[in-house]
Parts: sequence; C-alpha cells; structure tokens
Amino acid sequence: MAHTIWVMNGKGGVGKSILMMVLAWQYEVIGRPLRLIDVDDKAKLAEFMGSERVLSLRIGANAEALRANPALAYSYWDQLAIEMTEHDTGVDLGANMDGILLDWARKSDLSQVLQETGITMDIYVPVTADPLAVAGGIQALESAEEIFPNSRRILVLNKAAGNFDSYASTPEFSKISAMRTRGLYVVVMDECFSEAWTDFERLKLPPWSVISMDAKTVAEKTGLGILAARRAVGDYAAWLRKLQQVFEPLIMQPTSSK
Repeated sequence: MAHTIWVMNGKGGVGKSILMMVLAWQYEVIGRPLRLIDVDDKAKLAEFMGSERVLSLRIGANAEALRANPALAYSYWDQLAIEMTEHDTGVDLGANMDGILLDWARKSDLSQVLQETGITMDIYVPVTADPLAVAGGIQALESAEEIFPNSRRILVLNKAAGNFDSYASTPEFSKISAMRTRGLYVVVMDECFSEAWTDFERLKLPPWSVISMDAKTVAEKTGLGILAARRAVGDYAAWLRKLQQVFEPLIMQPTSSK
C-alpha cells in the first residue's frame, strides 16, 4: 500500500522544505524511502537534496500553452497522481501552490482515486508565529479537510519565529481547537539553535548530512573554528533527535484507509 505526504501552506518561509527534509530522513531511517517531488518554481527541495533525488514539477504549463488549451492547467498535474500510485511520495508545495493543487485534486476527485487504490495520505501544514502564516495554515487545513476527508492532517507549530503563547485565545486558535475535535493532530517543531544554521542554509546542506560530518569538515566548509564546528554538529544532532521523537509516533502509526 502506497503512502503520500503533502507539506503545504500558501505562505512562504514557514519551514515547508526543512520539514519535508526531516520527514524524508525519518522515512529513510525506517527503510521506507520517499519519492520526493517539489511543486515550486524555486525548486528549493531539489537544491538541498539534489536534482537526481527530487522530481521538480515547477508550476505547470506556460501561459501560451494554457491559452491554446486551458485543460493543460489540470492535465499537467496528472503525472503527480501517477507518481503517488507507484511510490511512497513526499510532495513539497511551494508558496501559493496549495490552492492550485487542491483545485486540481477537487476537480479530479483525487480523494476517491486514493481511496480506491488504497493510498494513504498525511497532510502536514507548518506555521510560524506570524498572522499571515497562521491564516494560510488554517486555510490549507480547511481545504484539505474538505477535499481529502480520509487524510490525516497535522498542524506543525514551527517555533523558528518565536512561540505561540500570544495566539492561545485568538479566533484562529479557536478554529484549530475545533479541528482537533475532528481529528487534527498538532505537534511542535522546535527551532534549531546553531551558530552555523545560516552557513548550512547557504551551503544547501540537508540536516542529516551535517551530523554525518566531523568537526574538521564542518570547520572547513563554514569557516568556523573547530570548537564552534563541534558545537554546530552537536546542536544539529540534538535537534534532529528531538524531531524524531515528535514525528516518530505519526510515522510508525500508519494512516488508516477509511
């Protein structure tokens, strides 16, 4: 039985690609590697993972082709459905791409196709402590609940931009509370406090590749001193262990096909 993971939020900068990289690493660890697909003109996932490991679908047919044949707006994405039926997949949706994909999924009755073929689905929606990010996340979750009622939906509170204490009594979090009664999972993704974070981002190094390096290699790549490099590797390792504890129960408990 195939499984698909979608990571989405119409707002950019909320940690979608880093979340997909972490999830891909954890699925690799349990011996169930994902066919990675990014739906993003920037192809950030491919930049970190390598184009040989990531199918980049970009944004679809060009404007001239769409004018000649509007149906291409939907038929372009049919290749995504083919990938989902043939592999365990991880789909990273770039900013503003969730609406396009969800519209295609609705028109194509993709939820019914997944159910008929036994494909299970997890939809992860990361948000940061930013009003636009929270609003985008809620919109994505509401649409996903409507279009993919049999999916497992997971809200990821990414603390990279701060904590969510000030949101506890907001209307937005009241909506989230209501969604939890309908099966929404909520997990926390802590920030990685590493003095080399920006260096690793600049070098396009996925997190697990950092912890496989020795301090000398990290120092050479980043220009850090040897002690700072040792701390950087330790910080990344501790962060990944914590995330492994957060996501492992979801990964090891398969989504039921309703």
